Amino acid sequence: MYNPQESLTVSELNNYIRDVLNSGFPQPVWICGEIQGYERGKDKKHIFFELCEKDSDSHEIKARIGLVIFANRKATIDALLQKAENAFILKDDIEVRFLCKVDFYPGHGQIRLIVESIDPTYTLGKIAQDRQRLIALLKQKGLLGRNKQLELPRLPLSIGLITSYDSAAYHDFIDELKKSGYTFTVWVVNSLMQGKNAEISVVRSIKLFNQLKEIDAIVITRGGGSIAELSCFDSQAIAEAIAFSTLPVLSGIGHEINTTVTDLAAHTYAKTPTAIAHFLIGRIEEFLGHLKEKQEFLFQMVEQKLQTHRLNLKNQALNLQRLPSSLLKQARQQHGQHVNDLKKTIYLRLQTSMTKIKMYEKLIDVADPRNTLKRGFSITRNLKGRVIRSVAGVKKPLSMKTQLADGTIVSDITEVHKNSYDARSSQIPQGR
Repeated sequence: MYNPQESLTVSELNNYIRDVLNSGFPQPVWICGEIQGYERGKDKKHIFFELCEKDSDSHEIKARIGLVIFANRKATIDALLQKAENAFILKDDIEVRFLCKVDFYPGHGQIRLIVESIDPTYTLGKIAQDRQRLIALLKQKGLLGRNKQLELPRLPLSIGLITSYDSAAYHDFIDELKKSGYTFTVWVVNSLMQGKNAEISVVRSIKLFNQLKEIDAIVITRGGGSIAELSCFDSQAIAEAIAFSTLPVLSGIGHEINTTVTDLAAHTYAKTPTAIAHFLIGRIEEFLGHLKEKQEFLFQMVEQKLQTHRLNLKNQALNLQRLPSSLLKQARQQHGQHVNDLKKTIYLRLQTSMTKIKMYEKLIDVADPRNTLKRGFSITRNLKGRVIRSVAGVKKPLSMKTQLADGTIVSDITEVHKNSYDARSSQIPQGR
């Protein structure tokens, strides 16, 4: 016990603090929090990192403490993680529950937790709980089925690929498409596929592809990983970007056991990059198979038509061979009938024409002046030959010619009288 009136050196104070902490925490304690800074030192002999507590609403860090996993404990902790139902590895941004010894190092004056063990079920349960809450929220908003309502082209040959360029997932996907022999065109956006920045990277890539008119479908793919590594794809932002995409989004995240929220929001998903490539190839093969069926059906129809026409021609040829005389006789009879019909028509038309001619002859005879003269009429002309039709304009003395049926009389006019006899009366005034 120290005297408050005495002065302490720094090391003495730090030792007192260590003793107080050791007496206050004689046994290791379980502590929960989110890992930060693990990636920087994970390949070192001793791994120093932090455990953080975030505000549930703002997600801002409200408290943090340093931890260390010494080399002699690292293998034990890794073994516990591998034996878990869904094996995972430690990484930044995941929730964990560590069994730690509270330690104060007098030389640095720092409190640090020494990791003794880990509870894998806590991390897996926390991930599962967060995932289930997110799925329920997306279902409530009607977003999980939205992209599935888009029509995937029957020939999706132009693909927008979201993955880490030159990764194993990239090569697995591209190589499988090349093996098919079909002319796929793949547009690649190099994206982060794990870590806290993966969400922003994938969302940005989806929006970028939605601005291109040449794309038939978007594919999000990466290689395998632990459930913790793939937790970035249990993302509300990615799910919403997929839901509001105008292009079908396909996913092949690469986990054989669990299905991510990204998978659930996608139009179609497969377990691996190779599997999603097979899906696209199968889509092409299905279309070509359907086309081949149509082609074969058309060939069968054409062949049936040709067989029918061949049979008809054969039957017609046989009929021509068997019945040539009857066909010729029938043709002659038809020809003779046509000739007789033509003769009758010509005769009737001639008879009609002759009757008209005779009628016209009678009309001409009636109108002939000679026949009129024979009936007692005469034609009076002056000496110039002009016909005198009225006493008007006749002045004496004047000579005139009167034409009768049998001759002509020349006479001189001595008097001219105008009369007004009734045309219906037969009495005509006599003149000298």
